[in-house]
Order: sequence, then C-alpha cells, then structure tokens
Amino acid sequence: MRSGEPCDDAALASSVPAFMGAAHARARATSTSDASDASNPRRWRDATNDARHRCAAIAEAAFDALARRARIARDSNRAIDVPDDALETLAWLYGAKHLQKALEVMQAGRVRRVVGERSGRSMYAVHGSGARERSPYLCFPAHFCSCRSFFWECVNRGEALACKHQLAAKLASVLRCAKTTTVDDVLLGNMMMKSLEDDPM
Repeated sequence: MRSGEPCDDAALASSVPAFMGAAHARARATSTSDASDASNPRRWRDATNDARHRCAAIAEAAFDALARRARIARDSNRAIDVPDDALETLAWLYGAKHLQKALEVMQAGRVRRVVGERSGRSMYAVHGSGARERSPYLCFPAHFCSCRSFFWECVNRGEALACKHQLAAKLASVLRCAKTTTVDDVLLGNMMMKSLEDDPM
C-alpha cells in the first residue's frame, strides 16, 4: 500500500487477517488513537503521517504473526507455509508487484545476513533482480536501504513503507531463510561506510 492513500479504520479492520490473532489488538490500538475526536484539527493535519503509522503497525503485526508460524513449523519439523491472507495483507500494504519482486529476490537466495564477529551487529546484503545490479544493496529492513528507490519513494516522496530490498530482507529474516555470513567488525564497518560514500542522494 502507498502511504499517501486513505487508510481509515474500516479498511484497517477488514484488512487484518485472522492468522494474526492477538496481534490484531496492537494494530487496532495504534489505528484508533484519537478516533473519538473527529473534530481534532491535529487529526486532519497529521492525516498522512497517521495513515503511515497505522499501516506500519499492521505490517509489524503481520510479520510478528508470520514469525510465530515459522517458529512453530520449525519446532514441529514441518515446512513453513505462508497463508494466503498473509500475502494478501502484505500486498495491500506494499503493493502486489512490490511484494512479488521481493519474494522473487528472497526465493532466488539473493538475501544474505552479514553479522559482526565480535559485536553481533547485523545488516543485510541484498542483490536486486536487475541484470546490471552486481553489487548488493546494504539494508536494514526497518530503517534503511542503499538503493535509489528507498531514497526516492520512501524518504523523498513518502509513498512507500519500504523498498523491495527491505521487504525481501524482512521476509527472509522472519522466515529464517537468509544465509548468514560472519565477518570481522572492521569489515562490517567498512561496508557501511562504503554504502554512505555511494549514497545515491
């Protein structure tokens, strides 16, 4: 879903799937703040930011529910399944094409978790689907990606909750399907610095 689109309480209620269980309450608690005072000018002034926060709350609740399903499946030695209503919710939040591309990146094994040997700090290196994308994008699923789409669509225009690399990294993290590489912390820091030097802005 694009953050600039309307995101009213009725839409939120109908879009939270049953598989999310108790996570629904947390998403609804965020979505219904100040709902009792429709004449509150702040409510209308901050409508765009409010919609973004409410949609982000639903996304986080959906990922939490997926993580629980994945954990239960692993503990039972079963294959991890992603229910259709979860995919529908993510498609509603991020856009169907956006989700499809992220799933393709994840399923192709293009997401790698990079962990500092001593610090335990981690980030993701995500190879895009483009033929000319040889170097991976450095990505923190919740906050940052070094690709141009993140700066243009998420930061500058505020039209998307995340780029496809962030979404692929988040899915890989939740479903525990990203390969992990442990590196020296100096190398990890150098990788981060290089991403800033190559900042598309």
